[in-house]
Amino acid sequence: MVFIAHKRENGDIQTLKEHSQNSAILCENFATTPFKSLAYLCGLLHDLGKYQKDFQAKINGKNIRVEHSICGAQCTREKYAQNPYGSLIAQYAIAGHHGGIPNGGFVIDTPDDSSLQARLKRKMQDYSFYKFWPKRQNLG
Repeated sequence: MVFIAHKRENGDIQTLKEHSQNSAILCENFATTPFKSLAYLCGLLHDLGKYQKDFQAKINGKNIRVEHSICGAQCTREKYAQNPYGSLIAQYAIAGHHGGIPNGGFVIDTPDDSSLQARLKRKMQDYSFYKFWPKRQNLG
């Protein structure tokens, strides 16, 4: 299956893999040396939620609202828990890549709240199709 990140009015598409890898390189190139690997990771994971079945339906014309930015933040929290500072920075950057950096919130926040802590608790559809990517994902 081809996962689409963007579709232009003329019908041209950009695949999600291409979009993510190009974004990662762009983020890395704009970052200063100590943050290059973190910026690369944020670019790579920022749109993982577009792998969700409902997002693909949306991009193909279905009129639905689909949250996608939290998936990359959830993935970062799970995969990079051993680096809590880098992971937290990535979570904020990824979760806020469209709407701005969210309020951090508290551990007691519920998924219905708008804080980062609350949004990280939301149940998302499967987005694990990204796992074919290269192993360059680290927080340096």
